[in-house]
Amino acid sequence: MRLVGAWCLVAVAVLLLGCSNRQGTVVNRSTSFETSTDEDAILDWVEALETELRQSPRPFTDDEWTKVKQLCENSDPGIRIVGLYLCGFARNDPNRRSEAIQIAKNLLSDQEPNVRASAILTLHDLDARETASEIKSLLNDADKHVREDANAVLQAWGYSVSEPVSQPTE
Repeated sequence: MRLVGAWCLVAVAVLLLGCSNRQGTVVNRSTSFETSTDEDAILDWVEALETELRQSPRPFTDDEWTKVKQLCENSDPGIRIVGLYLCGFARNDPNRRSEAIQIAKNLLSDQEPNVRASAILTLHDLDARETASEIKSLLNDADKHVREDANAVLQAWGYSVSEPVSQPTE
């Protein structure tokens, strides 16, 4: 249940941030995120892509995938989380799914706990059960939410995990 709630929260945040005071704005689908610091343009693009992929699941275009990867490499943790969220849509893209799993696996060790938690949720969304051992290692993460999400995902996949997740020893 917490997994669904977390993804809904991300989606609502993207929609709220992406929609505020920009209704009727045309989304520039050729925006490059390498040099763009315009968070509004990024969020507009994300919102449009998410809506499109939800309405008609399909593989990413090369341009879209390049942008998703740029989001996952952004210096802003919030933007990395949005990139991870979009990586979850690679479940509909057999050519990108393994790369999306690798991106999320790499972000399991991000310095920001919310990014680590989002990476766990993305791996769940991608049904990347082969990453269970990496997720299991986060059961002792310093952050409570990371531990809870790791626990929830592993349990959802049928692994026996003790509850509640204990505080790591220091």
